[in-house]
Amino acid sequence: MLDLLKSIPFFATLSDEDLEKISSTIKMEYFPENHVIFAEGDAGAEMYVIKRGEVEVLRDNVEIARLKDNDFFGEMALVSEAPRNATLKTVSDVEAMILNKADLDHILSNNAGAAAQFSNEVIKRANSSF
Repeated sequence: MLDLLKSIPFFATLSDEDLEKISSTIKMEYFPENHVIFAEGDAGAEMYVIKRGEVEVLRDNVEIARLKDNDFFGEMALVSEAPRNATLKTVSDVEAMILNKADLDHILSNNAGAAAQFSNEVIKRANSSF
């Protein structure tokens, strides 16, 4: 799991110790094909990393992107109270790792360097588009 977390820009520069703490809080979930994981406008408190499968990203019911193995989404919920800005719907059966805001906040509150790096990555991601 550490190698997968290191491949995600948000986590790439964190220490193995920090990554182990994060991985211990991650939960696995299965979503069947054609399942809405969350809808545009929903409140959010977790991010997802696709372990296996494919999801479509919809904005105003128009597909703007497709995500697959090792891609992630929902990360803005970890740093913002803003509602979800897109709908995520499975295209196939999906296994995803889920990290919730409370768990990440607890880890980052004890590591200022990790928190700063995470914030920088969030800003970069927020300024890009799918």
